[in-house]
Amino acid sequence: MEKNKITSAGKLLLSEVYFRNRYNALMQIVDSQIDQRMVKVAVYEHNVTLPPIVKNVVTRQEALRNMMVNLKAMKAKTKEASKQGAKLIVLPEYGIYGPAKLGGLDKTKLVPYLERIPNPNIVSWNPCDNPGLFTDADVQIFLSCLAKNNSIYVVANYGDLQQCQTNPNCPSSGHLQFNTNVVYDNHGNFIAKYHKFNLFYEFHFDTPKQAEIITFQTPFGTFGIFTCFDILFHDPAIELIEKGVRNIVFPTAWMDEFPFFFSVQFHSAFAIGSGINFLASNLHLPSNKFHGSGIYTPNGAAKYYYDVKTKEGRLIVADIPVLEKFSKTQKTSAITTTYKTVSVTNYQSQFSVPLFHDHFNIVQVNNRLGSISVCHNKLCCSLSYQMTGNDERFVFGAFDGLHTYAGRYYLQICALLKCRDSNHESCGLFTNTSTTYFKDITIVGNFSGTYIYPEILLSKDGELTLSTFQKWQHNENVLILNGTSEFPLLSASLFSREYSRDTATETQTQTQLLG
Repeated sequence: MEKNKITSAGKLLLSEVYFRNRYNALMQIVDSQIDQRMVKVAVYEHNVTLPPIVKNVVTRQEALRNMMVNLKAMKAKTKEASKQGAKLIVLPEYGIYGPAKLGGLDKTKLVPYLERIPNPNIVSWNPCDNPGLFTDADVQIFLSCLAKNNSIYVVANYGDLQQCQTNPNCPSSGHLQFNTNVVYDNHGNFIAKYHKFNLFYEFHFDTPKQAEIITFQTPFGTFGIFTCFDILFHDPAIELIEKGVRNIVFPTAWMDEFPFFFSVQFHSAFAIGSGINFLASNLHLPSNKFHGSGIYTPNGAAKYYYDVKTKEGRLIVADIPVLEKFSKTQKTSAITTTYKTVSVTNYQSQFSVPLFHDHFNIVQVNNRLGSISVCHNKLCCSLSYQMTGNDERFVFGAFDGLHTYAGRYYLQICALLKCRDSNHESCGLFTNTSTTYFKDITIVGNFSGTYIYPEILLSKDGELTLSTFQKWQHNENVLILNGTSEFPLLSASLFSREYSRDTATETQTQTQLLG
């Protein structure tokens, strides 16, 4: 244990009056760029039926029978979404045949489930209207007709099998196979294809040579597309946002990870921090930690579903604002802020605690009212707060460095976090209960980058829930709660990815099999 010697960089408690004025100015800029039209969209959290685990490779017909169970469920929910007025629906990653590992599908056993998916930039094709153009395209035809018959844009995740005999690096199988998103417009036309670039230990798929930056046009805005683990890396996720894309469709097979990567927690934070609409469709397999889907906007969750108790999936339908592209000058003006600081003179004992397999420097939140700071490497974080009671242990921590568990990427995080019990070691353990309300929180950090995502997690009757974000304000490296939290607090964090410090080797490192 050693005394936490706060540097001048760590004495960063923002003037709240100044910030609120600056925040209101920011909101006027953002509001001026939001088309006041609204559009109804849908995401479907699907309880996927896994194929039977078999010793040998199944036939194509057996694979189709297995997939049809899930496709029929998707058909029913797509029809329901259309009846509710939705113009677009997103279906989950691995929703058609399930995560390969859970279904016993290695790279060879997966092949009968895949189809050759053409390049829509080269081939103009409506599979529903012209089903004979390609052989073995049953799933593509089904999805195209699903879109056409329900007059709805359909975003689905499937598998693309591409022959590669002319490629000197072609494997002995003679083909490559990719985790692939496909998009069909409301007439059934095939309009977009995206190959997942950042595979999460999916050894049954191949990695594309480079990240694809894929968008598609609709009457209600330009949409970008990427998949699951892609969200943590610059390419393609941030590349799309830097190009001004403000609507993202996101098929995912997301597994919760305490304390910063609960699905609805991180996806809503990404939408808010990026100023975008974000449509996340997840699997519903709570026993395997796959669950949590939502429709998120720059102002928080329009609607989400997070239920660990039921076996049923859920169709989510909500209205979102029609967001037009940011111009480069607009985006710059919207995020430029000058900060004021006040001095912190109190010093607290500092501990090192593993959170998310990273060793954070933390200080204990001892008093009902106070201001504290903590530093780790070049990052210093400051907190001012009020809270009801101090029977439960909360800590405030900082991390600045390379995260190395289940991937390698650089993070900077300031986090106010509830511990499971009174021991410091419990601060890295999952808890979903809290009875402590916080009031007038200000968290600020001297982050190196500008990609900072505000994460808020509350506890409602022992269930994880999001804040409405009506009481919270966020701008770059500052998070403020005005008034009292709606429910007892579990965590409030500023989560920053330092993409510029990543290397190609680190972002492609894989250490365990998930998919």
